[in-house]
Amino acid sequence: MNTSLQGASPELLDVTFVDWDGSRKAELEKVPRTSTIGQMLNEAVSHLGLPLQHLYQATLRGKELDPGQTLDDLGIDSDVEIDLVPVVSAG
Repeated sequence: MNTSLQGASPELLDVTFVDWDGSRKAELEKVPRTSTIGQMLNEAVSHLGLPLQHLYQATLRGKELDPGQTLDDLGIDSDVEIDLVPVVSAG
């Protein structure tokens, strides 16, 4: 699934979100470096058709990413794959 996040930025990146079992991918194209992880996470969840009532976390190489940080803050470059995992709460 391809989509674009709109915004003014001198450099645009392609970022892929992969669901927790690796079966589906949301390819976000031409994403501004100033986009936050939270913005992209919401876009990926929507395009993957995941239940909106659940919470999800973005991780990169096993490390949780802060939803308020931007691609630029994290030093993320184009063609990266970010894992999308459900937040599990004890209940």
